[in-house]
Amino acid sequence: MLRRPIRSTSLKAVGYDPATQTLEIEYRHGGLVRYTGVPAELHQALLRVPGKALFVEQVVERGGFGREQLRG
Repeated sequence: MLRRPIRSTSLKAVGYDPATQTLEIEYRHGGLVRYTGVPAELHQALLRVPGKALFVEQVVERGGFGREQLRG
């Protein structure tokens, strides 16, 4: 999946596949996490908010989506 760099102190890049509703988040420390069942609106909200890492922690992590640790 193609991930695009984002401005964040702890997140490096975000990728999204609307066909499969899959969100990938790459962390600056090297970690890579894949979430499944994520609606496109949530991905767009992530790109808009100023506190992206906090959004991931409070919304994505607690959203009940499938989660797979791919790296780190």
